[in-house]
Amino acid sequence: MRPIHLFHFLLTALVCSGCGSGREESMDGEAIPVRTVPVRMQPIVRPIRTSGTLHASAEIRLSFKIGGIVERIVVREGERVRSGQILARLKPDEIGAQARQARIAFDKAQRDHERALRLFSDSVVTREQLQNAESGLDLAKSQLDIAEFNLRHAQIAAPSDGRVLKRLAEEGELVGAGHPVLLFGSHAESWRVRAGVADRDVVRIFPGDSAAVRFDAHPGTVFPARILEIPGAADPAGGLFETGLSLAPSEKTLYSGFAAAVEIFPAQSETMRIIPFEALVSVRGMEGQVFRVNPEGLAVPVPVQIAFFTDDAAVIARGLEGVASVVTEGAAYLSPRTKVRVVEDE
Repeated sequence: MRPIHLFHFLLTALVCSGCGSGREESMDGEAIPVRTVPVRMQPIVRPIRTSGTLHASAEIRLSFKIGGIVERIVVREGERVRSGQILARLKPDEIGAQARQARIAFDKAQRDHERALRLFSDSVVTREQLQNAESGLDLAKSQLDIAEFNLRHAQIAAPSDGRVLKRLAEEGELVGAGHPVLLFGSHAESWRVRAGVADRDVVRIFPGDSAAVRFDAHPGTVFPARILEIPGAADPAGGLFETGLSLAPSEKTLYSGFAAAVEIFPAQSETMRIIPFEALVSVRGMEGQVFRVNPEGLAVPVPVQIAFFTDDAAVIARGLEGVASVVTEGAAYLSPRTKVRVVEDE
């Protein structure tokens, strides 16, 4: 069964409700002929409809290890880049000066250590003075390594092939160590959709369940997906479980941030009650009403909660417990306790 838009059913219900303007409401008159159909019990995979946002599977906030003034950002938003390509760099003035200062201090420590060795061999200095010189050399070497490391990391390189999703800083801006400068999306992995699922539905889904994703940018195209991960707690802001779905590879052009319409198909089915469209005599939202016939031959209204619609039927969530059959033909002419006569199929 394929779900359809509620609009088509509401149009049918509106027409049927107009047919009821000439209802016969007297119990004392002639019984109205009606037909009934059994309420079908059938295993149903009830889809979960929600919305989400597309993003790259590996989104990385790239930053400088040290603070400084951004000298150049050489890429634009949306630009594709290669692994190792330089994306941005800091002004090297201060960092270079620190590296030169560390080099000078290291050279001096080396000379001091060499002199201390000579003097120690001539018994001019003590072993403690020699050890102090050795410690000074080790400290200077460590400071030089740090300065040269910082100098090498005064630029940002692409960690893999991918796309620059967003620039988070601009040239000439002072940024601190670890402050994000670029949002990078890797092409090494597939696209992901993060969709909010309500608590009543999250208990019905499991990793590996299939889904269909649609984007306004590609009308009419369905992107197959599967549930990748289900969070252990709801998002405090919205109260929904931000479920991750993995999209199947596609040749379509996609961008991080696309709004997605998501339809999830749980692997586990539910046994639900199904009735034809024409059995519903009124619908308001996802609530409706049907008629059953009691043992005295009178029409009894039954309010129902509709789960969803298929091509030719309504799947009922609640209301038909204990009801074996409902009125179809003639339902539009009935009122509560109208006398009816059930016509059997020939």
